[in-house]
Amino acid sequence: MSNKALELCTLFAGPSLQGIDKKLLCVSGLVLCPPIKRGDIEHLVAHSAPSNLAIVDGVFHAHPAVGHSEILDALKAGWRIWGLSSMGAIRACEMEKLGMKGFGEVYRLFASDPELSDDEVTLLHQAQEPYLSLSEPLIHIRQFLRQWTSEQIITQTQEEHILCYLKNMWYGYRTLDLLKKSLLTLSIDEKQIDSAIANFSAHRIKTRDLTNFLVLQPWTRTLKENDAIKHIR
Repeated sequence: MSNKALELCTLFAGPSLQGIDKKLLCVSGLVLCPPIKRGDIEHLVAHSAPSNLAIVDGVFHAHPAVGHSEILDALKAGWRIWGLSSMGAIRACEMEKLGMKGFGEVYRLFASDPELSDDEVTLLHQAQEPYLSLSEPLIHIRQFLRQWTSEQIITQTQEEHILCYLKNMWYGYRTLDLLKKSLLTLSIDEKQIDSAIANFSAHRIKTRDLTNFLVLQPWTRTLKENDAIKHIR
C-alpha cells in the first residue's frame, strides 16, 4: 500500500456519530459514508485502489447486512479493514484471524465474551442522515447500571433484574424512558434518576470508541506503530 493510500480511510457510520466533535470528521483523506450494507464494500473495491476502510454502523433490516465474503475479498485485494463500536466490532471479532482489525472497548467486550449477543449494540434509528437514535443500545445501559452498582445506588440483584427485563424485549423498545421507569420501581429519587439520564452520554462507549479512532487515526500508522498504541485504546 502506498503512502498516499495509507492516509485514506472510508468510514461507514451513522448513529454512532451522535456526540462526535465535527472537527474530527474534517481530517484530510477521511471519506464518510452511511451505515454499511451488503454490496458497499464490493462496490468500493471495484472502483477504488486498495486503502483503508472502517466499519462502524451497519443496517440489516432494510438491506442485507455486510457480508463476510466481501470483507474477505477486500482483505485479499490489499485493503486494511477496521471494525469498531457496533456492527464493525462484531465483524472484527468474527474475522480477526482473517486479517480484519478490531478497535476499541466494544470490540474488546465482544472478543472477551463469546456469549455477548449481537443485539447488545443494536438500536432503532432514523433511516436518513443524521440517523438519530430512537432507542438505546443495551451495551450502554449495561455500562450505566454497572456504575450505579459499583456506587451502591442499586444492588447487583437489581442490576441483573433490570438487564434481564430489557434483554428479553425487542431492541427498539429499549429507551432511556423505559430505563427510568424501571429505576423508579426501586424507590430511587426521581431527581437523581433524571440527573443521571441527562448525563447518560458518559456511558455511550460506541461513540467513545469512534471518537478515539478518529483522534488516533490508526489507519495512518504502520502495524508496528498501532501495536505501540494499544494500551491507550
